[in-house]
Amino acid sequence: MFVVKCDSCGFVLYRGPDPKTVEAVLKMWGGVCPKCLSPLERRPIKIGIGLVKKVS
Repeated sequence: MFVVKCDSCGFVLYRGPDPKTVEAVLKMWGGVCPKCLSPLERRPIKIGIGLVKKVS
């Protein structure tokens, strides 16, 4: 699962099984966070990687 969040407020901009480019996520939201209206950066500020336990 890939998740892209706003660095300012934590709003989830994208969540899905396939990775999206930064440009694709920016285009989806017009370059601003819909929740806090902060401009979105073209380069990632933080990258986190973790394992998710699959629940049956």
